[in-house]
Amino acid sequence: MIRVKKVQKIHFEHFIAAIWHALNHYAYRDAVFLAERLYFVTDDVLFLLATCYFRSSKPYRAYNLLKAHSWTSAQCRFLLAKCCLEMGKLSEAEQVVAGGILGRIRTTDEIVADFGDAACFSLAMLGQIYCKTDRGAKGAECFQKSLTLNPFLWTSFESLCENGQNPDPEQLFRLSATQNLNFCQSNHPLMCGTASNAADTTQETIELNRINLEASSIAKHPLHTPATSASVIDTTLSSAESITLLTGSTFSSRPVRTRPRSGRSLLGGSSLSPLTPSFGVLPLDTPSPGEQSGLPGLSTGSSVLDSNLVPNPKKVWSANMNTTQVLIPTSGVPPNTLTNAPPRRSTRLFISASSTAKVCGRAATLHYRGLSLLAILRDLGKAYRALCAYDCREAVRLFEQLPPQHYRTGWVLSQHGRAHFELADYSQAEKVFGELRYLDPRYMEGMEIYSTTLWHLQRDVALSALAQELTEMDLNSPQAWCVAGNCYSLQREHDVAIKFFKRAVQVDPTFAYAYTLLGHELVLTEELDKALPCFRNAVRINPRHYNAWYGLGLIYFKQEKCVLAEVHFRKALGINPQNSVLLCHVGVQHAQKKTEAALETFTKAIELDPKNPLCKFHRASVLFSIEKYKAALEELDELKEIVPKESLVYFLIGKVYKKLGLTHLALMNFSWAMDLDPKGVNNQIKEAIDKRYLPDEEEFAGEMDIESGQSTMTDGEDVQLHAAESDESL
Repeated sequence: MIRVKKVQKIHFEHFIAAIWHALNHYAYRDAVFLAERLYFVTDDVLFLLATCYFRSSKPYRAYNLLKAHSWTSAQCRFLLAKCCLEMGKLSEAEQVVAGGILGRIRTTDEIVADFGDAACFSLAMLGQIYCKTDRGAKGAECFQKSLTLNPFLWTSFESLCENGQNPDPEQLFRLSATQNLNFCQSNHPLMCGTASNAADTTQETIELNRINLEASSIAKHPLHTPATSASVIDTTLSSAESITLLTGSTFSSRPVRTRPRSGRSLLGGSSLSPLTPSFGVLPLDTPSPGEQSGLPGLSTGSSVLDSNLVPNPKKVWSANMNTTQVLIPTSGVPPNTLTNAPPRRSTRLFISASSTAKVCGRAATLHYRGLSLLAILRDLGKAYRALCAYDCREAVRLFEQLPPQHYRTGWVLSQHGRAHFELADYSQAEKVFGELRYLDPRYMEGMEIYSTTLWHLQRDVALSALAQELTEMDLNSPQAWCVAGNCYSLQREHDVAIKFFKRAVQVDPTFAYAYTLLGHELVLTEELDKALPCFRNAVRINPRHYNAWYGLGLIYFKQEKCVLAEVHFRKALGINPQNSVLLCHVGVQHAQKKTEAALETFTKAIELDPKNPLCKFHRASVLFSIEKYKAALEELDELKEIVPKESLVYFLIGKVYKKLGLTHLALMNFSWAMDLDPKGVNNQIKEAIDKRYLPDEEEFAGEMDIESGQSTMTDGEDVQLHAAESDESL
């Protein structure tokens, strides 16, 4: 009977292994079929079958399965919460992770204790739920805690930045943040451990732990320590921060002696072997000058490395990746021949530790790779934090300082292009996105920003080609439909553009930028009542989406609700204080008879961006309206150098000359305005030429019809006035 049960257990384990094997090789239908053959219900089997459903894109089946049975394990609860999140059941997902409703709400520490190595992911999930339900402070707390447990959760860092927090990459991505490696590596004995060598590495780990215990006792008697050491180059890693990649635990470094030691170590401050206590191997001492080493024939500070332990010299990259440590054996004399003492047990352990050295070598390599990864995460974190704070010049500087192998990747290039776009440096943004398309033509993230960049530069051919490529690549991507919508918007086929933007919203209802583009396109067609809910949806999805706040302010301004318009413009400016266009729109104060305040606002906007044509035009218009004609003329002369083909500038110059009594100059500028725009279809700034600024509308009223159309200028290098005011300028 016992033998039969044992055989059944083996067969059951093979059955489970076959299911996981199918899952790991993406054979989801086979995995589901096999898992459904396990007709008895336990927590493990329940979790396995639900995992098969979830991975085969059927979260509703996994949800129903887990809800129909009484689950008790943390892994089943975590998977149920994931299913709820996928299905939009946010309140139920929150209850599964954190409790509530009728029960007590768990603290983050209780969640950590409850979910174990899945706690970091559970907290990240809970943070998403809190942010989606307008509880940003609690969400930030969860994201921060998840990063404390697992500093490799980049999406948690992204969420902190995008929610307006100011996380410190130096603190989050430091080595000591990996002290809880069980939260990062689950139950793997080594980061590189696989199913094929799991048993071997487990035995090696046990042996290393045993060696470690003996090392702690031998360390109390340094004169009984084998005189074997290696000369290594110092790194920035301190012994207090040392971690083990073998067992997931942290060993505290204990001071063996109080006097200084000769030489520097891998962990800094002491001369240890490369196989340090942090990796589960005995520490080795080098006697300081004047100390009796007990090893005749060896000079002070010499390094001996047993050939059985490390047969060949090796190079290992240091933490800062700029120097290497070289392990060089300086003597081949066996330690037991140097003294009359019998071989110690620790010596025997070292002589027989070839497998230990192999494991530790793998661990050391991964350890330095981990250091390098944390360093690059710190650099990326600083750049992304600056970008989310809209300190775009600093973000550009930090992105450009990244190593080439990291810079020339899709994510970095898309963020770098976005930084240039936010600075209204469209030409440079086009170059960066062009490099991204060359290196990774199938990369989809950020393509909606690239298409808006091409829209500003009037690159109709490039935008059309981009739209065709992306829609052929993935029709289920909102970015592809946004690009197509921008393409038709540039061709002034607004009805078709609106259809494509609506399709982008249907594909992904959480894509805020699609709502914003749709709203601006509806503003172009004067459908303000339909545009208003689009902007509100974008703000609902992302409260820090300043483009949508700007759109709301623009609608209220067109409805002559100037107070509401200023409120929304200031809301957008509070999110992105470096944007001169937003600051220029706050100059709606002039419509509220706050002329001096408006002039001061326009002056600040020009200080932020001296070449912004919109700010200069608005300031010249205000100066004209308060009869400061000479100051207005100076502003317009500078503006003419920036946008030499903008008819509206010449029209306003003509009005100024008329007021000054210089009729011939006035007629000359009116003529130039007519030549540039015979039918007045190029101007999109309705509020820039109304009766507040230009009281005499009889001249060229028919020609300068600012109610219709979009610019037909083909010179993409010119900075156009209407671009800064237009639907997709932000």
